[in-house]
Amino acid sequence: MRIFALSLSLLVFMLAGVQYGLAQDAVFPGGSSVGLVPPAGLVTSSNFSGFEDAAKGTSIVVTEMPVDAYATIASKFNPEGLRETGIEAAAPAENWPVEGAVVSKLIRGSQVAAGVKYRKWIVLIGAKSTTAMITVQIPDGVAGGLSDADVDTALRTIAIRNPPSLDEQIAALPFKVADQAGFRPVRVIAGATYLLTEGANDIAANSAQPMIVIASNLNAAPQPSTRMDFAKQAFASLTGIKDVRSDNETSLEADGAEWIEIDGGARDAASGDQLYVAQIARFETDRYVRAILIVRDTEKDKYSERFRKLAKSMTIN
Repeated sequence: MRIFALSLSLLVFMLAGVQYGLAQDAVFPGGSSVGLVPPAGLVTSSNFSGFEDAAKGTSIVVTEMPVDAYATIASKFNPEGLRETGIEAAAPAENWPVEGAVVSKLIRGSQVAAGVKYRKWIVLIGAKSTTAMITVQIPDGVAGGLSDADVDTALRTIAIRNPPSLDEQIAALPFKVADQAGFRPVRVIAGATYLLTEGANDIAANSAQPMIVIASNLNAAPQPSTRMDFAKQAFASLTGIKDVRSDNETSLEADGAEWIEIDGGARDAASGDQLYVAQIARFETDRYVRAILIVRDTEKDKYSERFRKLAKSMTIN
């Protein structure tokens, strides 16, 4: 099960020439080991790891991944590779020296999403302790928006610190899990996704261990009338599995939220194993969080109730 595919589509002290005091002022969102000094008007986001000016539609997303993810991402970090994701690069990647990084590059470009054109900057960083991607997105034509110079200034304050502990990263998540139901925390990704498992390995290769993924949203929650369709689409599009089918779909109101539960079957894309898949999502007025269990079908009875206990203990900060 290539669980990190969930985060790869989504991505040391200072840059050379920046004074040490500037790095001390860097903000590290979501327990990240990578931060920067946000431009005026942007604040730390409560929905994702990064900064935003919601009124102007501007965001800076900080995504951290394992060290060995760099090679995979770097192979697509060019105009041709980014075009596959809808990003049009203005020019090939340029070196963007981050002190303490092994390698770091910047690409400038644009992207049209939902009929809106955005200016984009993406910095890819390969360091000894992490792979990181900082993505700046600004809609065209917004009065008082950031200038190119403002963005360049912010990106010259990128700072890398020693990685926070897993407990510190979990504490910084925009949601809480009151009961882990005996599952073991593995990793936090991008300050918004939490992985748990049971067993000796952190990554459940070929579905040998149960994998739980808890993820908060980067966007506003869907309207109540569309939540079930949204949850079904999310369930059907889980990465690393195929032939997904839904057997049960329920919705209920409890604890000040709407809970949508879906479960069914699938096959592991790599091994072909038959799987049991469950998804429980908590929807509030403008936010949501969802938990996903992927386990071998033969172990459904062993893990399904424990997973439900964990998922029903989720709250949004």
